[in-house]
Amino acid sequence: MHKLKKNTKSAKIRVRIPHILVDARGADPKLLEDLMPGLLELEARVRILGKGTGPIPHSFSSEEALEEAQMWVVLGNKLPQELPMMLERGIVPILIAGLHPHAENYIPSKETGNAILFQKHSAWHIYGAIVRALENFSFAYDWESLKNSAKELLA
Repeated sequence: MHKLKKNTKSAKIRVRIPHILVDARGADPKLLEDLMPGLLELEARVRILGKGTGPIPHSFSSEEALEEAQMWVVLGNKLPQELPMMLERGIVPILIAGLHPHAENYIPSKETGNAILFQKHSAWHIYGAIVRALENFSFAYDWESLKNSAKELLA
């Protein structure tokens, strides 16, 4: 009878869990409320910055958010003051088209664009943009390309 040899070395599996910050400062509270059910279904760590209620935890400060986030969803009509620091740290902005004059929607097949954009302040448009960002996050090469391209928004 042949005995199976136990593998004494365990392989370490590295799982990347995306961290999403939803910046609700200056946004319609109803928008966050409408978006909440979708956010709860994401396979990601989600935090809220600004006012909002619900089961998703808050970031206590923008400094905390800058340390943890990989994606920064801007729900309001104003760019966050932290934008330069966000871009320098490789945090990908998700924002409404036209909010930043040089923001272009990222298209992975062409490797063009420097942000993930949505067209309307609606829960469905924003949720769709977050899902697109998560899809790109799952491909390390595309994600690095997007992070590097986002730094163009500093100019």
